[in-house]
Amino acid sequence: MTETSDSALRPSVLDRLIRLDESGKLSIDDVRAAARKLGVPEQQVHQWLTGRQAQHAPAAGKAVPEPMTLKMGYREAGGTAGIPEVTMTTGDDLLTCIPDSDVPTFRADAYRSLTSEEFARLDAVYAEGIDATCRWLTARTGRPCRHATHSAAGHNAADYLWDQYLQAPPGLPEAGNTGEQREILGLYRFLGELVCGSPGRGHTIARLRGAQAGFLLHGMRLDLPADLNYSVGPGLTTERIDDELLERIRAHTPNPVDAAALAMVLCTGATMVELRSVPCTAITRGALVFTGPIGYGQAADVYVWVVPPPVWELLHAARIYQEAHAGLTAKLFAGAIGGAGGRLRRTAARCGITVPHSHHWHHSWIRRAGLLRGVDQPEHVRNTDLLFALRLCSNPGPARGR
Repeated sequence: MTETSDSALRPSVLDRLIRLDESGKLSIDDVRAAARKLGVPEQQVHQWLTGRQAQHAPAAGKAVPEPMTLKMGYREAGGTAGIPEVTMTTGDDLLTCIPDSDVPTFRADAYRSLTSEEFARLDAVYAEGIDATCRWLTARTGRPCRHATHSAAGHNAADYLWDQYLQAPPGLPEAGNTGEQREILGLYRFLGELVCGSPGRGHTIARLRGAQAGFLLHGMRLDLPADLNYSVGPGLTTERIDDELLERIRAHTPNPVDAAALAMVLCTGATMVELRSVPCTAITRGALVFTGPIGYGQAADVYVWVVPPPVWELLHAARIYQEAHAGLTAKLFAGAIGGAGGRLRRTAARCGITVPHSHHWHHSWIRRAGLLRGVDQPEHVRNTDLLFALRLCSNPGPARGR
């Protein structure tokens, strides 16, 4: 399948931190600046750096495979990498602590590190991610889901690629490979729907780890950024829009385009340049799908902003207004942004709303996601931890080497 990351893009904030750390030039000011750009507390950045240093420290000895078990991990047991310390990061009001672990050990690390009540809350959200993924794949394939690691055996992987799930909206350039376009846009849309309405960072990450487990159950691997717990984008650095917030926007914003632009910046965290580039034709089946301001070089460059249901009426009202005043070729939020975003910020001030930090689509976790097959996992995973991640055993066993 397709890895959607683009190495030609400028390095991320954390990439620069890693380089400074490895060269011994990292300062507290660098960490503080990175935290501001990512929209996360400084402590989270420190925790991530500490966890990464532990993961990349020279191993004391070879990892010993568990006896009498099959080699069911991403790679064969017996690797030289040591078992890193589990780093817990800040979540949200309901899921206050979440492991900074990838899917093979995420659930097991949570089980061993949290209280039973905390784990139960996290596991319920994790299960939502699995169930949503299995429902989605079942709807695309028409085949029942048995939650078994062999359930996808013998199936054509293309059957999972949601044929005709997402048709390109009017005016969207065709990729050289339309199958690749549908794969990538379909994945983006599913991930956006999965986290749309998430109440906070902890819920978003738990749902995504559950989604990864769901894909593994169907024989595929959902690859997410290694720094997911500190990433930016939908459900992580965006605002949840509820009915109360929506009513406040409507009450203080008589112009429908102003209201729609404010709602969109809250639920996408988009930059002002990106908002200016959205055409009226981008509205399609619960999302905005369009080519962004940097152009269209490959299928992964297309934007897919999933829209929360409360915002949908605002977008339709904005389109009707723009088409009546400027025609079908109008930009959806024309006139609502202002120079350097000044008009939009004044709209937010009238509503008593703080505009969140903006992050370019290409820096978001969702743009850096991809579905992969046949790619080795860079570290050894215990069999019991992986089985526990897939909810195929009831206990991952005690911590070892931590």
